[in-house]
Amino acid sequence: MTAEASKARSSSPTLADDYLTVTMLCGGLAQMVRWRNHPRSGAADAGLLPASWRVGFSRVWWRCLGQGVEGPASDLELMTWCTRPLITWDVDLALSDSDLQHELLVGDELSMFAEQAARLASSTDVEAEWVENQVFKAIRAAAAANGGTDDQQVEAVYAALRRLLIDRPVLSDTDLLRLEQQLPEADNSGQTYVRRLIEHAYTTTPASGTYRYLTCPGCGNPVLDGEPCGTPGCTGGIPEPKSVKTSRRFYEHHRATRRFIHDPGLVEVRIMDALSKDPTLEGRLEVVAYPRLDMVDILIEFLRRDGRGEVSVCEVWAVDAKDQLSARLLGRRFEWPAGFPCDKRFLAVPKHRADQGQYLKELKSELDGRPRSAGVTVISEDALIELVKVRVKELAA
Repeated sequence: MTAEASKARSSSPTLADDYLTVTMLCGGLAQMVRWRNHPRSGAADAGLLPASWRVGFSRVWWRCLGQGVEGPASDLELMTWCTRPLITWDVDLALSDSDLQHELLVGDELSMFAEQAARLASSTDVEAEWVENQVFKAIRAAAAANGGTDDQQVEAVYAALRRLLIDRPVLSDTDLLRLEQQLPEADNSGQTYVRRLIEHAYTTTPASGTYRYLTCPGCGNPVLDGEPCGTPGCTGGIPEPKSVKTSRRFYEHHRATRRFIHDPGLVEVRIMDALSKDPTLEGRLEVVAYPRLDMVDILIEFLRRDGRGEVSVCEVWAVDAKDQLSARLLGRRFEWPAGFPCDKRFLAVPKHRADQGQYLKELKSELDGRPRSAGVTVISEDALIELVKVRVKELAA
């Protein structure tokens, strides 16, 4: 290849997209981790590394060539790079300052940043993502079976089960029995749909009598005495003792449920509770959780009373709440659901992300010009709550 061809190849706009490079590497790493955890799956029998890793390796090599530095000599060398912060790599990557501080591997596992990037790679098949998908399928199945032909009842059951996964990191088998009494519909094998959901979303441990544990007061996650919870943005505090009465076993969040449903769901819950539990807003708005089976996270319906005291909806805001480490990767993955009717659209991020210097600016920049996010306002959770309160006062004037 001529020097001119090499220069053209290394400086092409597609190749210069280093977020795509990182996404491919993380997708490959995710598959390798999965193959390691499931050595009998047959996925790696051919002895070849994942295709996304090969693409990522090539892109790194070409970027090094374009910058006049020596690229990784082998897959093992590039994997060693992945254990270091991206800013320390031998090649300069066009990523945000905050994203450059992250490594892709922590020990033998993906970092949180790499997990988020891997979920963008179409070729990845991460075990945790599989569990997450199974959980959402199980919620929909349980809602459809127990809600019957009433669409509103189906949505109510769905919202209740979504909230359960956020409010209850630990359940006992007696808790599950009570839940089955409330939602008794079963499949052809006789297993209730709600039991199937719990078995997907939680891991089970044999125990009888009273099971005692500690929880973090900031996020509700179980913790070991003296150890931090590790939940992003959690304010922490002195661990609180909790207990559940069991007959034979108790259930605790699967790692995927905690990472991809419970922890990101905390911002949704904070927004919903702040609005629905504020006495000054009572009768002035309706907060709907996970409308249309989670098409968006929150629907805010502003209410108005006419001269006869009849209540009607005069304005509707829809909110998708996201808690992700990288603003750039969030922007690349975010897509507003097509055809969802509302007056205003919001992408709300938690306070601990919004307070990170350039986070909101980077997110807005990434979304700018993307048709799938047209008309969406990026906002922090606190600012959204205040904006709702201001709008309530304006409509009442």
